[in-house]
Amino acid sequence: MKTLRNIIAAITMISLLATMGCDSGGEEGQPNPAIHQVALLVNEGKPWVAQAESFVLKDGFDVSDQFEGFNITFSEGTFKTENAISSAWPSEGNWQLSEQDLNTILRGDGVAMNTRIIGNTLTLTFRAGGPSGGRITSVEGESQFELISQ
Repeated sequence: MKTLRNIIAAITMISLLATMGCDSGGEEGQPNPAIHQVALLVNEGKPWVAQAESFVLKDGFDVSDQFEGFNITFSEGTFKTENAISSAWPSEGNWQLSEQDLNTILRGDGVAMNTRIIGNTLTLTFRAGGPSGGRITSVEGESQFELISQ
């Protein structure tokens, strides 16, 4: 009887040790994907900048010259822009990752933005704008920003 209790105790201990090493997300040593995505966007506090080797498209047309000097800096949950056009970007605001897709951020003004980060390049694609002084079609549309880490 004592031997049976020792065997059960040993099995229980092995089971506990095996499950203690597991976490609910992914493989051992892998960062949480949401935390990793936020870290990529925050970019160590450095801004993402529209430069000569990057571009800004509006409904497929190059409008980079309208965003000369544009940059955006993300921090956890907030962002600030410089040299933005207000129909596309507020000067500052809030954001969060979408729970359904970590490659989508949701701005506080309701704009959903698809993100892609490859190396030191951030591409943001979103639909923004709306009626402004009777110019509906000139300010509303799909924008694509390709920005470079500074």
